[in-house]
Amino acid sequence: MSPLISNDLWPTVYKVSRARGQLRVSVMTEDAANLAAATMKFEAHPNRSVLEIFPGPGQLTRAMYLAGAKNIVTVENGDTFQSSLKKLEEESEGKIKNYNINPLSDPFDDLLGPKTNAIPDLVPQEWENIQSNMLLVGTIPNSTLGEKCLLDLLTASNEKMGIFKYGRVEMFMFMFKDAAKRLIAPPGTPARNRVSVLAEAAAEMTQLMRPGATHFHLPYDYELVHIVPHKIPKLDVSIEVFDFCCRSLFTNKSNPLNKVIKLLGPGAEILLKRLSFDHSIKIKHMTLEQLNEVAVKFEQWPLRPTVLYDDMILHEHKKKR
Repeated sequence: MSPLISNDLWPTVYKVSRARGQLRVSVMTEDAANLAAATMKFEAHPNRSVLEIFPGPGQLTRAMYLAGAKNIVTVENGDTFQSSLKKLEEESEGKIKNYNINPLSDPFDDLLGPKTNAIPDLVPQEWENIQSNMLLVGTIPNSTLGEKCLLDLLTASNEKMGIFKYGRVEMFMFMFKDAAKRLIAPPGTPARNRVSVLAEAAAEMTQLMRPGATHFHLPYDYELVHIVPHKIPKLDVSIEVFDFCCRSLFTNKSNPLNKVIKLLGPGAEILLKRLSFDHSIKIKHMTLEQLNEVAVKFEQWPLRPTVLYDDMILHEHKKKR
């Protein structure tokens, strides 16, 4: 397979928006792409296909193909990248196929379902084992939309929706270093927020590589994170209830719980009496187990709000599943 264009031509040929909320970053160098593909160990899994979101021009796509991925389905709606992805399609003789749709529109049910059947030999597997025939790979935009995409995927893995109806699918995600820091931030650290807690509830995460900004277009310091959904659920409530509690409490993460619990609803202070830990703990110091306990008591509270506002794409489409 022929190489993509030389790195010095990327800024001219692959023009991307730097606008806030639309910042797109792509793996640019062959070295970084090959190193990332090597971490996915395709040689040990010859039947493993890939669903890749936000591939950009396809440098990582090409590397995964050369590393032995059985099939690669890319989901990319950027007009700038279509000609490059089309060339990869043609040279791969059908093993790479791009769908020109927005990865943020949650297209995976349609792509993988019987109508489109983008990965024909994909069948559901037991959750106890890692899905052996598919990986989910992506380069997440450095924006609030990118963070939302991660939240949607973590939510889907918790609820076994979308792509995770097929089993416990591993994810390899390139993301901006600050996003990765938030994703794995432990209790008590400044970076810990709602995303940190949801990520901890959903999966085990490992930082694999950080090649440096010069390996990306645009030149942002991205790193590769390996995300494996938990075999056993970490929550005793639905993700909708848990996320409502986290979203409410983390608006004031530097304040103690007893000062902000009222954000869960009028009269929520009564829940403090039912908790087994110190109520004066600051929100950013709370462990997953403590937040889970709050969510359980909130769910059991007869006077809790019955309408929980949910801004996640996957819940908007929940009825489809």
